[in-house]
Amino acid sequence: MKVHFKGTRGSIPTSYSADEISKKIVDALLAARGKDLRSEGQIIDFVKNKLPFHTSSGWGGNTPCVYVETPSDEKLILDGGSGIRPLGQEFAKAGIKNTTFHIFISHLHYDHIQGLPFFIPAYDPSNKIIFHGGHKHLEESLRAQMNTPFFPIDMDTFNAEVSFKIHKPGDKLELCESEISLYQQEHPGVSFGYRIDSKGKSMIYSTDAEHKNAAHSKKYPFIDFIRGADLLIFDAPYTHSQSIGIREDWGHSSNIMGVELAARGEVKTLAIFHHDPASSDQEMEVFEAYTKKYLDASRTAIRETRPGIPGAPSSRKFPTEILHSYDGLTISL
Repeated sequence: MKVHFKGTRGSIPTSYSADEISKKIVDALLAARGKDLRSEGQIIDFVKNKLPFHTSSGWGGNTPCVYVETPSDEKLILDGGSGIRPLGQEFAKAGIKNTTFHIFISHLHYDHIQGLPFFIPAYDPSNKIIFHGGHKHLEESLRAQMNTPFFPIDMDTFNAEVSFKIHKPGDKLELCESEISLYQQEHPGVSFGYRIDSKGKSMIYSTDAEHKNAAHSKKYPFIDFIRGADLLIFDAPYTHSQSIGIREDWGHSSNIMGVELAARGEVKTLAIFHHDPASSDQEMEVFEAYTKKYLDASRTAIRETRPGIPGAPSSRKFPTEILHSYDGLTISL
């Protein structure tokens, strides 16, 4: 599998202002002073390998959309936020036609469906679009966002063959040479996480989920859902203090909870997702560094023993890697 992140922000799309772009250029030029940058290769190496990420590029501003490249010719897409627009443009540029697109919707909040009217393959009569989800009113809700007065054309304008399939938590679907299962998550209006297993590799897409006190119990069902995954895409726009403070009950989680759950589920790579739209690229870089620092500090845990009697240290092996996803990131599993 290859996992392509096309939109990683939450709540609302964000874009760079002219001043923010100018600052990136100024910072890059200041950092280049005194460097030997006479050739194009030297310049490219400097930008890619010497500049901090928040200066050389950034996390992007599209709302959630992840494309999972499987061995199948059919396409597997998770959520239809604004990130599905550039994904559709890429498919069109590549000349992809006569194709079935499976679009799994985590939930129906606007930031996860707002890009669907701009998905170019939906207007090609040679294609099939199948929307999947766990909400009984999936079709009505997706159609409603394109009805007057919210959008100038309705979903019937799609030339592709469009259908809708409703699934239940625990269902296991055989699609795209993969097994896909659903997990119900705590979020206003309910959201659904998806596990995809294909050719010996596995990934979890778990956005818009809040993990409360029950997450600390030994038999928390989410642990079994993510267990042994190669990749966990995890909703974590908040710090730990925010998640248990003013933003409690908002339906999202923290980077610390992500690390703890990934450790217990023996997940290899944890990808932080659904970034706060208010966070700048520089703040995101600090947040990423803090998350990795927490993992390093937690590598040695205390082995469980009888109450009141400390145990010997036991090494924490998982997750083996933490990254903060960004628009354009591709991960090969």
